Amino acid sequence: MANIKPNRFVLQSSDGTTKVDYETSSFIGQPTLNLMQGPGGPIRHFAGSQIRTLNSEIGTLVTVTTQLTVDTGSTSFSVLIPAISLGAISEHKTFTTEAIITHHTGPNSVPATGVHETYKFIPLKGEASFILALLEPVTGALAQAAKT
Repeated sequence: MANIKPNRFVLQSSDGTTKVDYETSSFIGQPTLNLMQGPGGPIRHFAGSQIRTLNSEIGTLVTVTTQLTVDTGSTSFSVLIPAISLGAISEHKTFTTEAIITHHTGPNSVPATGVHETYKFIPLKGEASFILALLEPVTGALAQAAKT
């Protein structure tokens, strides 16, 4: 039996107001994360170094910064991805997890003391799958070299 690590995770809150589409590696070789928050909200796209991952014993925490100010703090969106193995490339696994919206205080936030992060947890249901992606397109030069 195969032990395939999924590379695409599609998640949604029960009310449909939060949607996440996360790929660990896209066709350009970088991770991508598409996030929609709020009913009919715009889809925000994140790629490469905008996506931070942290592996731990409870899964992989995937985080993007959704709002950043110089002096009053920032907001980040994180989702916890559990360890999942697929038995075949065509297999899909459903799972539940949590998203976390974190509001971070900044150097000019009032009051300057106290709790510096507050959290909002959003239950999500998702599906993990493996998708094949062409990592490098064939260029004219490569095609020409193959002919000789």
